[in-house]
Amino acid sequence: MKLTINGKQIEVEGPKTLLEAARENDISIPSLCDHPRLSPFSGCRLCLVKIKGRKGYMPSCSTYAEEGMEVQTQSPQLKKLRKQIMEFILSEHPNACLICREKENCDEYKSTLRKVGEVTGCVLCPNNGRCELQDVVEELNIKRVSFPSQYRELEVKKRDPFFDQNYNLCILCGRCVRVCHEVRGNSVLTFSYRGTKTVVGTVLDLPHTETGCQFCGACVDVCPTGALTERELKYEGLPQRMEPAICGLCSMGCELQINLREGRLLNSLPSDQGVVNQGQACVKGRFTLKDILYSQERLLRPMIRRNKHLEEVDWDEALDYVAEGLGQYKGEKVALFSSTQLGCEDGYISQKFAQEALKTGNIGTPAVFFPVQSLKRLAQNHGFELDLNFRMDQISEAKTVFLVGTDVPLTHPIIWLELLKALQKGARFIYLSPNEFEINRHADQWIQNKPGTESYVLNFLSRLILQGSSTSQDISEREGFHTFKNSLENFPLEKAPSITGVSEKQLKEAAEILGGKSPKAILFGGAFSQVRWRNQNLSALWNLSLLTQAGLYPLDLDSNSRGMEVIHGRSFDLGQSFNRIVQNLSSGKIKALYQMGPVPLPQKIKTNFRVFQDSFLNAQREQADALLPASTFLEREGIFVNAEGRVQKTSPVLPPMGDSRPDWWILSQLAQRMGVSGFKYKKTSQVRKELGENIPELNSASSSRLKEKEVFLKEEKKGPKKFLPVQLKETPAKPTREYPYLMMVEGSQDYYRNFHLSEKIKGFRMIRDVHWLYISPQDAEKLELKENQPVKVESTKGKMSRKVKISTSVLSGTVKTSFNWDEPSDSLINFDSSLFPAIQVVPVRIKRGE
Repeated sequence: MKLTINGKQIEVEGPKTLLEAARENDISIPSLCDHPRLSPFSGCRLCLVKIKGRKGYMPSCSTYAEEGMEVQTQSPQLKKLRKQIMEFILSEHPNACLICREKENCDEYKSTLRKVGEVTGCVLCPNNGRCELQDVVEELNIKRVSFPSQYRELEVKKRDPFFDQNYNLCILCGRCVRVCHEVRGNSVLTFSYRGTKTVVGTVLDLPHTETGCQFCGACVDVCPTGALTERELKYEGLPQRMEPAICGLCSMGCELQINLREGRLLNSLPSDQGVVNQGQACVKGRFTLKDILYSQERLLRPMIRRNKHLEEVDWDEALDYVAEGLGQYKGEKVALFSSTQLGCEDGYISQKFAQEALKTGNIGTPAVFFPVQSLKRLAQNHGFELDLNFRMDQISEAKTVFLVGTDVPLTHPIIWLELLKALQKGARFIYLSPNEFEINRHADQWIQNKPGTESYVLNFLSRLILQGSSTSQDISEREGFHTFKNSLENFPLEKAPSITGVSEKQLKEAAEILGGKSPKAILFGGAFSQVRWRNQNLSALWNLSLLTQAGLYPLDLDSNSRGMEVIHGRSFDLGQSFNRIVQNLSSGKIKALYQMGPVPLPQKIKTNFRVFQDSFLNAQREQADALLPASTFLEREGIFVNAEGRVQKTSPVLPPMGDSRPDWWILSQLAQRMGVSGFKYKKTSQVRKELGENIPELNSASSSRLKEKEVFLKEEKKGPKKFLPVQLKETPAKPTREYPYLMMVEGSQDYYRNFHLSEKIKGFRMIRDVHWLYISPQDAEKLELKENQPVKVESTKGKMSRKVKISTSVLSGTVKTSFNWDEPSDSLINFDSSLFPAIQVVPVRIKRGE
């Protein structure tokens, strides 16, 4: 369509507001409440324009362009009106510096004045230089404020982690309220009171830690003033350099903007250009990178054990020492544990090092228990086709969504944003979980089952769907359909409540939704595949996806789970399984261990020679003969594969700290000292080229234009899709009289290598503590337990210490907790080397601790 702005004819495509049309054509209109990712608000009124043929002035942020429209954005009347509006806003905002005649002479050193408790001007404000209010004052050329100033005298709140709340600086633009509701789906913030007393805050003025806030930082990022300010930046200057990076803290692969000053990391922001995250982040990527990078636990120098003590040495001495120690053990006497947070180059060299230098098939990684690897093994065993790659927008376009095995806003927050988009478009949503989370309120059906009965619920749903509608020829002719259908006769609906705790009515309603509109999406996480009975879980979910013709999306956990799976997949098939390695370590068959990531191993394990290669010191370091410092993902080049199967390249934003080196470099140097050929790599690109030549799924990874185009893992098709017979070999654990509570124990996902966020970062510990024991209010009252009270949890196989966390998220009669990946497994409640690190569901009793 064509319209005229300030006498200039312009063309716009699609529905656009006048403000958007003007900005696309380099026509400036001031605004403070508008934001490109938020719906129009028309709150600040600074964007008013005159439209020919209409009375008064119209807010351009909420007025859509029309064919033939004539718009005036600049006139003496508009200029005067905008100035008056801006002066009204400034009358309740500290404005001394904004209109000061000497403001251009203020020097950067005056930022030290920010240490004062109250902000009365720009040089005292932590947002100085980052403030949109300053920009608009400059644009409108405001030299004085005609209205009397009024300081609101609101308390500056510092009770929550990561950011301060100074609503004396708030201009009520509503951005924070809207981004929390529209984009993040949390609705933590709202407007309270009315008129001149209106303030932004939480319900009942509760701390953010008590409102379901995920501390994603989106409210801080959209705030145009210093009302919401990242605490770490309070005394820092403006960044001198900004570098892009791919976050390595989960499987989303978000693109971040790393802000640097004087060679140090200031903070990280979500990149607006991020294909995956589209300007959003989570608490880990947004607020923890500085703590991780500059942790006192960083391993910065090689160390070897001399006279029973670890001593710092140079690389040559350390590499010679380790090469000599490892040279004494080959084949079945040595094992290597890798990490799913390594880059693909590091993972490839770790596999090559194990096979060619150590001559061993004992290669382990936690990826074998993650959703993708678990589903892939099921497919390989039954010979059916599997499509693992997907795009985020496939979820947002779904009309029906089924979720099981994860609290997705917590574990995969960017996936949650896509799911939220689908819900905002009217999609139906079913959530299967024994626990209540914030996401439950968004569900059309929350199926609250007894822990461990997920496969039963899925099979009941499949039976109801078959009973309630005619089956298409495409489905009924698939291999295994009739066997599958007949096996569902073992699931009479009247038994559902006693087995699963779910009523017949709710199952019928859920089945009706699943039989409804397409496209459909079924998502599952680690809590669904990391249990002992994962095969029957996955078989039931696979059958349900075929029956409903839904896309099946396994949500992997670590930053390179999928990359490591394709690299090490052949090694897993040829070598020992993760659990068998642990058993052989316990029995003493394995004498030497090379460890590149956190692994929960029994404290009693004794090895003749043990090497830790990591970025951080860990709880098991006293058992190490050598510690080799690896650089972090921010200090190295590499490629990672996210949960979608998207291949992403990241570059170093800082040089390696201390003497730390990339993992591939350390292993290559060791291999050369052990006399093994084929390891003379000088740079990452050489490793990446060889990786692409030897791993078919990653043969596009060596492309020099990887950052400029979309690259996904190449997938092989392995036969037609078919139904699987229902086989329920495992039954869920049940509480007993002596052990009346059912407890779930799972590995924490809040870690990077051997750095555990809740242990090392105080702010993170306030929102998620790995040592919390979640217990229902009813059970806490029954046991006379209080918040944070120490308790002992006992089972038939062991005991553990925890702190009480009273929560409505767990059913009465059940409790849950987690563990760190480097925590000695024999300090956990139910260690079993044939099962670990699968999630444990075990009957327990709870006693008060000391």
